[in-house]
Amino acid sequence: MDAHPDHILCRPALVLLTATGLVILGTLWVDPTRLWLLLVPVSFLVTAWGAGAWVDRTVGGLLQGPCLPPMLNMAVRIGVGVACLSLLAVASAFCRVFWVSGIVALPCMAFGLLRLTRAGLRLRCSREELYAGASGVVVGGVWLVAWLWATIPPTFYDELAYHLVIPQRVLETGAIQTTPWVFFTFMPHAYDLLLAWGMAFAGDLGARAIIVALWVACSLAAWGLAEGITGPGASPWAAPLVAGALATSPMLWFLATLPFAETALVAAVVTAAVVLVAPPAERRPWLALGLVLGLAASVKLAGLYWVVAGLAATAVAGWTGRDTLRAGAVALASVAPWWVRAFVHTGNPIYPMAYGLLGGRPWSEESQARVMADLPYGAPGSLGLGGLLSLPLDMVQHPERFGSASEAGVLAVAATCLVLALPVISRVVGLSERGRRLGDAAAIFVALSGAGWVLTSPTTRFFAPAFVVGLAGLVGTLLYLRRASRVVALIVILVGGVWGTARFLDQHAAVFSSLEVALGRESADAYLARQLDHFAAARFVQERLPPDARLLLIGETRPYYFYREAVAPSAYDVHPLHRWVQESPSPEALAKRLATEGFTHVVLNIYELKRLHDNYGLLAFSGDEAEANTRRLRELPRALRLLFAANGVFVFEVPRP
Repeated sequence: MDAHPDHILCRPALVLLTATGLVILGTLWVDPTRLWLLLVPVSFLVTAWGAGAWVDRTVGGLLQGPCLPPMLNMAVRIGVGVACLSLLAVASAFCRVFWVSGIVALPCMAFGLLRLTRAGLRLRCSREELYAGASGVVVGGVWLVAWLWATIPPTFYDELAYHLVIPQRVLETGAIQTTPWVFFTFMPHAYDLLLAWGMAFAGDLGARAIIVALWVACSLAAWGLAEGITGPGASPWAAPLVAGALATSPMLWFLATLPFAETALVAAVVTAAVVLVAPPAERRPWLALGLVLGLAASVKLAGLYWVVAGLAATAVAGWTGRDTLRAGAVALASVAPWWVRAFVHTGNPIYPMAYGLLGGRPWSEESQARVMADLPYGAPGSLGLGGLLSLPLDMVQHPERFGSASEAGVLAVAATCLVLALPVISRVVGLSERGRRLGDAAAIFVALSGAGWVLTSPTTRFFAPAFVVGLAGLVGTLLYLRRASRVVALIVILVGGVWGTARFLDQHAAVFSSLEVALGRESADAYLARQLDHFAAARFVQERLPPDARLLLIGETRPYYFYREAVAPSAYDVHPLHRWVQESPSPEALAKRLATEGFTHVVLNIYELKRLHDNYGLLAFSGDEAEANTRRLRELPRALRLLFAANGVFVFEVPRP
């Protein structure tokens, strides 16, 4: 058992209690209707912590050491717990009994609650407790902003197209969705299955509440990493420094409030970094590392190169080859079901990645060309030496070149570059052998993952784990400074955090017009009707069409709010209607074909169809029959029965044969 002085043990607990209390009070003041929704992230984190503590107890300790920093232990248990919940969700969904995962998770929640009730918190009126309370106010303020802006009605394209659709369908059917016309369904999406936890309790807002829970896990992992670098008796300044450092990056704010899979990726990878900085012991924590790296690979295809980087870092950090292989085997076992599934359906285990080498159907050269044209910074591997050297500066000066939610912030970019220089810095300042090893491991970790990032898709948020590792490492370094220097660092970082928060709020308002709804001043229906052109049609489908209706969406690629089984091909995939138009001699025959394929209704969004046709070639015909096929498609609505029309979105009934 860890031997910590009582004040060291109660300090993080007081920070967390103060932060949680501030979130509760802030929610009660701003929008009391969302107060009950806090049960979703709290229950998820308690369950994850309980699962991790259960594994910790079963194996005799995930981490070994005489005096481990308390936040290091907590971060690893939560990260391992999330990985276990992910494995549980994936296994039950693959077996078509997703509901089983909820039942099996209940003992984990009970165990977590039991451990919490047995934990005592003895407060004393001392300077340490005052510091902890003030730290909790800073952390709670950051969490409150994330909570209010995350729990607004979903309007983000990615979530309406697949991030929320996947958990919606798995809750409806109990099974993983496999749709040939939506390539996202063949990629690892354990993250989306985790969102089902919240969706089962509170719909789409519950799913968004899980995003906040995962971001809290990210914050705690970064805090644990900073304390792991500092060592036992870590400074009470760690929590506000970490919270402020993360807040300096507008991009990280978007990960905290939007359903990007990178949020879970950050939680997994930063937890892996925490495992690597744990004090050396006779038994290396290969199980913990393997589980969190497996989670990284299971939430996003890009997690693959983070796994490789993490395993390479273990060798530099002094792990034996046997322990590294064990960790790799656990990670491989975690992601293997996704790869096998993709291989069975497409012939490519990492579909559609590496299409040029491995192929994969129904992906095509046209699909690949559309993806390449959409990459924000050009084709993979096309940077060259000059572009590679100027990459950090470009990320700061021209963030718009690196995809959506791409402003990482000066501090995050600088801190990550500093990690790459650690092998030199550690030797110049004369660190111990262990310090030099960890510096080398961190540099290898960031360098290899950076190489994978540049060679695949240099979108800023795909490299978010490295930014968080860099920021946490910077905080861990600052904690070694003298008191006066720490005060200056805290002030500078908090000012930067205020700037990053303001930038995020400004960008979020510009894209989502979200201020009024985030502060509870606008109803969900009014906000959705204002933001989404298809919402009125979706509401009609919800209220008027039978539950077993099967929709074919033309032009519209965001099926979430229709709440029916729907075929909504992505902009990169080939729409099945393309072939059916060519095979049908008339609009009436085409309508019969739709009925034969099992469709009862058609939703047509004419403005989105034009945009996708012009930008991605959706339903664009070529050859001698191009004009006839185009005319047949345009005349299809005449063979259908119009039920609803608003904002350029039409709902048709398909005549029964």
